[in-house]
Amino acid sequence: YLLFLQGKPINEPVVQHGPFVANDREGIIQIMQEYQATEFGGWPWPRPDQVHERSRGRFAKHVDGRVEEKA
Repeated sequence: YLLFLQGKPINEPVVQHGPFVANDREGIIQIMQEYQATEFGGWPWPRPDQVHERSRGRFAKHVDGRVEEKA
């Protein structure tokens, strides 16, 4: 397989720090502060290591609330 992408230069400065990309250093600082404060929306679960009970087995919970469990 070959994936070939092409794009036109945007002629804008690009600054990268870790996973963050912005047009200038001030933008990077702002992005990092926002991430530290909100984690871009936060983690909606009560624990940082949200896991299910091992006895639960394999299952899938869909957006509409429907649950499929492996028989």
